[in-house]
Amino acid sequence: MNRIVNAVKLDVLAGRSYLKMAAPLFLLALLIGTLAKMPAFTIVLTVVLSVFVVGGVFAVHERSHTERLYGILPLRRDEVVWGRYAYALIVSLLSTVLAVLLGLLAATIDGISMSQLGPNRGAVAAAPGLVGVVLWGAVGLAFLYFCFSVSVAFPIYFHFGFAKAYLYTMLPLYLVVLASLLITRYLNPTVNVGGVMDFFIANTYLLPVGALVIGLCLMAISVTISRGIYARKEL
Repeated sequence: MNRIVNAVKLDVLAGRSYLKMAAPLFLLALLIGTLAKMPAFTIVLTVVLSVFVVGGVFAVHERSHTERLYGILPLRRDEVVWGRYAYALIVSLLSTVLAVLLGLLAATIDGISMSQLGPNRGAVAAAPGLVGVVLWGAVGLAFLYFCFSVSVAFPIYFHFGFAKAYLYTMLPLYLVVLASLLITRYLNPTVNVGGVMDFFIANTYLLPVGALVIGLCLMAISVTISRGIYARKEL
């Protein structure tokens, strides 16, 4: 366990230049959500951008050839993989907490509800508890997207390297977020609250908890794949 912690520390040191980039990226997410008058999108975008931050560790290791250094350190390959995923998970949790704060800040700056979909538009609905559903739904969706992206990208990075695979791996995932924003802007903001929404209003906790469980399951599957790939990789 201590060696996995040490692997995480090495990744933090390797990726610190990307971690420093997180602040302006998150401010960009705040700006976009504020200008678009969609506080929930600030939440989603903040976590989406953190995928780029954690992926930068692969870029640094590849550029500086530190994987060869790992070969002489008292770290097994399994521990390197576990450390890389633990680092990603820590960043995702921290960015998710920050995303909530930025989303609330965007709503406060605009003086609008968290459920508003854009300028000069009303909230999705005025049902009691709906703001909480939108807030935690955005949090859950963002975290689930992060886990899905990492689960897809990390095994590819371990196998092909960051430089060869980043554009082809992440560009489609980023386009999904952009398409979701455009679709959301054209949704009817006065939709009625149906049975499904009533259920989530009464059980709002299921949104973040469900996303956490599914996200961690995706990460666990991805770790297994990455361990198999990295075990056979020549350093």
